[in-house]
Amino acid sequence: MSRKKLHKSNSFSFDECWERIKSKTSIENYSQLAEIIELSKSNVTKRKDENLFPIEWAFTVARKYGLTTEWILTGEEEKIPKTTGDYLGFYEELEQWARETGGSKNTAWLKSQIESFFPMFKEWRKRRDEGEENKSGFPSSKVA
Repeated sequence: MSRKKLHKSNSFSFDECWERIKSKTSIENYSQLAEIIELSKSNVTKRKDENLFPIEWAFTVARKYGLTTEWILTGEEEKIPKTTGDYLGFYEELEQWARETGGSKNTAWLKSQIESFFPMFKEWRKRRDEGEENKSGFPSSKVA
């Protein structure tokens, strides 16, 4: 990874990272970025004003959208190679299709439609989310 773009606190140029993120994801504004990284919009605006993009944010966005952290931070090594099980890329395509054909940037209805046609998916997500809560150190809701 290029050291010349490294800034204080292991952060990179906000403006450069932001342009790369917007070019390859459905993220269009700071509010959407804040939601994905689970911080307030004011935290995003503060980092924008400082022109510092934290590595942790890049990692979170990269994971969600099938990109590499390095590409977001430096522009090098653009995408993770597609695999047969690349569900992130597939979901990204579904979201893009929904935005382009539905005339709306809000794709929450897509998730609802998938869950209504595939109730097993909703059940699987619930089990997965409960499993993540247990791994995070939170007590299980099934403990007596």
